[in-house]
Amino acid sequence: MTRRSRILATALAALAALTILAAPAHAAPATLWYTGHVQNAGWLQTVHDGADAGTTGRSLRLEAITFTDPVVIARGHVQNLGWLPESGELVGTTGRSLRLEAVQVAARWPGWAVRCQAHVQNLGWLPPVGDGQTCGTTGRSLRLEAVRLWMEPTP
Repeated sequence: MTRRSRILATALAALAALTILAAPAHAAPATLWYTGHVQNAGWLQTVHDGADAGTTGRSLRLEAITFTDPVVIARGHVQNLGWLPESGELVGTTGRSLRLEAVQVAARWPGWAVRCQAHVQNLGWLPPVGDGQTCGTTGRSLRLEAVRLWMEPTP
């Protein structure tokens, strides 16, 4: 490696370090990756940042959601069980043929909030809700069929 190459490599490394250190405090903690478990289909492809987890137009229940990275805390409202304890990984149930009816998902990072939009049986896509709010329905025996999740900076 020539002297000029070493100087260039050192300068680039210093610039990269300064960029990381100078990132705003509200910089995204991570991409929100999640996967849906659907009736008769099992675990679907992992998606991220506002993509659909689950199915629409097929009348299949969303039974569970998993989160790849621990950037959120969530809980699910499940048929016959009600609200389950909070988890950073699995929300809902698998292997029990129970519908997920609602979820509450909140960011673990200061300065960030999770937005959630639910596709519900007979209702279609509901309006998005904010961090920790109920996404879906309770007390109506309606299945979640799909959800979209994404992170947004808080003001």
